[in-house]
Amino acid sequence: MRQKNLIALMHEPEIRIDGGPFMNCTVFILECAIMMAIFGVLVFGLLLINPVTFVSDYPPEIQERYYSSQNKVSVKEKLTKIMIVKKVMALIIFAFVFAWMAHLAGARTFWEGLIVIYGYIIILAMFDTFFLDWILFANVKRIRLPGTDDMEKEYHQKWFHVKVLLPMIPVFAVGGIIISFLMVWLW
Repeated sequence: MRQKNLIALMHEPEIRIDGGPFMNCTVFILECAIMMAIFGVLVFGLLLINPVTFVSDYPPEIQERYYSSQNKVSVKEKLTKIMIVKKVMALIIFAFVFAWMAHLAGARTFWEGLIVIYGYIIILAMFDTFFLDWILFANVKRIRLPGTDDMEKEYHQKWFHVKVLLPMIPVFAVGGIIISFLMVWLW
């Protein structure tokens, strides 16, 4: 009987040091919660400091009212070299952070990494759309653009935010592929 148990033990799948043969869902959930909290604090904090920070992300009606109430002309900012450098640096930092997070969650293969990283990106996008855009931005008057306080209907446009999110889903997949390759290469 004892010999049978030893033979069975020898044929069981290898258990990794991190606790199991699969990714750790608890770590993934904790990482997502921390990521959403940090992202929410950063975005909300920037808006509390200066509500105009993300003016180009508001529905067109709100932007038009803001610019007309401030006697300003809506000007599309040209991408300067310093802005490009900042955006590229931010993307590189996010890529390394997401690769590291996937590794911590137990992803070891390209496919595991892709699933986890795409999950991070989708969860962050959903948090941004469904919580920050639909609930906070629509209801917290302190972060509304000056001159747009009375635009309740426009601030509660859910479809506007969904239309912005949907075309980004394939872009997120490409980002997931690139970051998953990075994760496999690093770890």
